[in-house]
Amino acid sequence: MKINTLGTFPICTTTFKNKNSSNNIYLKNKSQSALNSLYKKNISFSGSFFSSVFLKHTNKNKNDTNVSEFAKSISEDMKNVIGVYRSPNNCKNIMSPEELAQILPDLKEENFISSKENQKSGIYYADLDYQSSFSSGKENIFQILDNAAIFANQYYAKHGKDFIFALTDRDSIEGVQHAVRIIAENPNRFEHLKFIPGIKLSFAHDAPFSKLKYENSDMLVYGINPFSQNIIDFINSTIKRRQIMSVEFIKNVKNLYPEFSYDIKEFAEQNHLKYKRDYTVSNLYWRAREYAERKGGSEVSGKLPPEQVLQEADDILDNLEKIFMGSDYKAFSAIDSEIVTDEKVNKDIEQVFNYYSTHYDANKGKVVSFAENLYKDMINTFSQEPQKPIMALSSPYYFFHYFTNNKSKLTAKTLKKVIEFFKQLQQNSNGMLVAFETVAPLYDLDTILGNDTIDKFNNYVRKYTDFYEVGGSFAKRSIP
Repeated sequence: MKINTLGTFPICTTTFKNKNSSNNIYLKNKSQSALNSLYKKNISFSGSFFSSVFLKHTNKNKNDTNVSEFAKSISEDMKNVIGVYRSPNNCKNIMSPEELAQILPDLKEENFISSKENQKSGIYYADLDYQSSFSSGKENIFQILDNAAIFANQYYAKHGKDFIFALTDRDSIEGVQHAVRIIAENPNRFEHLKFIPGIKLSFAHDAPFSKLKYENSDMLVYGINPFSQNIIDFINSTIKRRQIMSVEFIKNVKNLYPEFSYDIKEFAEQNHLKYKRDYTVSNLYWRAREYAERKGGSEVSGKLPPEQVLQEADDILDNLEKIFMGSDYKAFSAIDSEIVTDEKVNKDIEQVFNYYSTHYDANKGKVVSFAENLYKDMINTFSQEPQKPIMALSSPYYFFHYFTNNKSKLTAKTLKKVIEFFKQLQQNSNGMLVAFETVAPLYDLDTILGNDTIDKFNNYVRKYTDFYEVGGSFAKRSIP
C-alpha cells in the first residue's frame, strides 16, 4: 500500500448510487496590490500562470443556467464575504456533495495510490486528502493548483477523464477559500480538474475502552462551502477557544509558580515556529503542558540553562502533533522519560492541565472539552448547511488503539468493538458519515504499522459496514 509520487505532486477530483454498482480571507481587498500584500507571508507569486490569474476577471461572461445550487451558493457567499463576484458558471468545476455522492461508489483503494503503474493505466485518478502550507503541507495554494492543473490536463489528454482533487487543511478553511477564488477567476485553466473543497476536522469523543475514556480524532469533510458564514463562525470559534485555553492555562500555571516567568508570548512563539496559522493545531493543550512542565521542572532542578530548556522544549513541541495523533507512542515514551522534571511542579501543572484539556468528567458522565469540538458540535454545524457535506473517517485504523492497549493485535473481539463504534458515529451523523479512508498519509509514514495489518483492518471495515472509500496523500509534506 506504498504511496508513491508523481514528480512532486501525488495528487488528484444527496443521492447515492448503489454501493455495488478565520476569517482572515482577503479582507474584501479591492486591488491587486492589496491581494499581493495579504498573501506575502504564505504565498509566492511566481510563474506566468499565477501572475495572470487575477488579471482574468470574468464576471457574467457566460450563461449562468444549468449550474448547481452549490455553485450558485458559493458565488453568492463569496460576493457577500469578500466583496468579489464570480459567475456561478465559473464554479462548475467545484464539486458539490451531490456530485461527489454520484462517484463515491466507484472509488476504490487502488484509485488513490499514485504508483507509476496506476498512473500509466489510469487507475489512479483521485486524491482526497491533500494539505497546503495553511496546514501540515509545505506547498502554497498557487503551487498546488498549478501542479494540479498541469497534471489534470495531461491526465485528460492520456485517459480522457478528469482528475478528482480535494484540499483538506486541518481545522482551517482559509486555503480552501483561496483555492475556490483562484479557480473561479480562471475556470478554463482548471477545466479537467474536479475540485472538492474540504477540511480535516479534529473532534473529541467518548472512547470507553481507552485508558483516558476519551479520544481526539479526525474527520474528513467534503463538499463544504468555504464562504458559508455558518462554517466560518464554527472555525473561528474553534480557534478562539484554543487561544483562550492557552492563555488561561499559562496564566494559571504562572499563578502557581510566578518565579519561573511563564510567558504566553514565549509559548506562542514556539508554537508558531512550525504552524503558520493561528491556533489551528489540535490538542494544543498538550503543547501548553509540555512547555510548562519543561520550563518549570528544569528551573526547579537547575540542571539546564534557560536557553537549553527552551530549545529542548521546542524540540518536544515540534513532535507532539504527530505523537498524539497516535502515530508514535514509543517516541513519546522516549521523550517523556528525558524531561527534566520536578515531581511537585509537574503534579500541580497536571492538575491545571486536567481542567483545561479534553477530559472525561466522571461526575457529569461525559467528555468535556474547552478547546476541541465535540462530535455533536461538528454534526450540528454541518447539518445546518443547505447542502449537507459528505464525511469520512480519517485514518480510521488509529481508532483501533482506543479499544486495545496492543494496537497491533487485531482480534475478532476488538475489531467488533471498533465496528460498533463506527456504526454509532454513523447513526449520529445525520446521514453525513458515509465513508472511511483506506489510503491515508499517516499509514505510509508510520513505521510501526505494517501493510498487512492495515489491509486486514480495511477489509474488515469493508465487510461489516456500508462505508464507501476515500484516500489520499501529501506532497512535500511537513511532518509535525
